[in-house]
Amino acid sequence: MIKHLRHNEIDKGAWDARLMRSANRLWYAQSWVLDLACPDWEALVDEEADAMMPLTVRSKWGLPYLYQPLGIQQLGVFAAHPGRVSPEAFIAALPKRIRYMDILVNGSMLHSGIATTEAVPQQNQELVATDALDTLRSHYSKGHRRNLKDAADLHEIALPVSAFETLFRRTTGERFGPSSVKGLEVFLSVVSEGIARGQCEVRALAKDQEPMAAACFATWQGRSIMLKSANSESGHSAKAMFVLIDAWIARHAGTGMLLDFAGSNTPSVARFNAGFGAGPRTYFRLRRNRLPLPLRWLKQ
Repeated sequence: MIKHLRHNEIDKGAWDARLMRSANRLWYAQSWVLDLACPDWEALVDEEADAMMPLTVRSKWGLPYLYQPLGIQQLGVFAAHPGRVSPEAFIAALPKRIRYMDILVNGSMLHSGIATTEAVPQQNQELVATDALDTLRSHYSKGHRRNLKDAADLHEIALPVSAFETLFRRTTGERFGPSSVKGLEVFLSVVSEGIARGQCEVRALAKDQEPMAAACFATWQGRSIMLKSANSESGHSAKAMFVLIDAWIARHAGTGMLLDFAGSNTPSVARFNAGFGAGPRTYFRLRRNRLPLPLRWLKQ
C-alpha cells in the first residue's frame, strides 16, 4: 500500500536505508540533498514493495505543485526491484491537492499506464571508465582527439563554490538570462554541503590562476554526475571543457566509475558527450496539468 507522507512524517534514516536498497538509486534522492534542494519535500512510500518517490512540492498562488529543483536531474520512483513496481500506481497516489506537476523522473518509470502525452523522453549520456586510459581515449571521436591536441596548456585546480558561482553567472547567466540562474543559490548550497560530506567537488581549468571552465561533480555509489558546468569565451577558444572531461577520464580510468554527463536533448551538447564515448540513456519529463481552466491555460 502506497502511503503519502508530509515532510514532518518522513523518517530520514529509514528513507536513506531504503534508497541504499534500491537497485536504481541515484545521488539526487538522498534525504540531505532533498532537504536542501526542496526543504518541504514530501514522499510516497510503499513499505511492502520497498519503494518510494520523493515529491518536490512548492506553492504558487496558494496552489501546491511538483517542480524540478535546479541541478536535480532525475527523481521519480526508487525501489529494490523497480521492474516489480507500478509507477502509474505512485502517480495515482499523489495527493489530490497537487493538480500540476512538471518533473524529471528516472528511466524505470516508463510504463504503458502513464500517458505518452505526459511522459516525454529525455536524453542523458553515460560513460563507464572500466578500460585502461589508452583504450578509453581510442573511443573518442576524431574531432575530440583533434580538439585535445589543439587545446591550450591549462592546469586543473579545485575551485571554491563562490568562484564557480561567479563564473556561472558571468557565462551561462549572461548568455541565457535570469531563468538560467533561477535557483542557483539553492543548488550551490547542495554542492557546498556535498563538498563537506566528501560527495562533491568543483574542478576547473585555469590559466594564471584565472578559471576558464569548471564543472561541479557529485560522486556517490560508483557514479560521478557532472551536475553543472560553466565555460568562458576564453575557455571555448582553449578547448577547456574537452581537457576537463579528459582529465576526469584519466583520473578514473580502470576503476569502473560511471561518468553521468547529466546530458542534454540539445544536439550539440549530446554530440560533445558522445564524442568521449558516452552512450545514450533515457529518462522522462513527466507533466500533468489538472488546474482549474483559467490557470490551466496559463501553464500550457
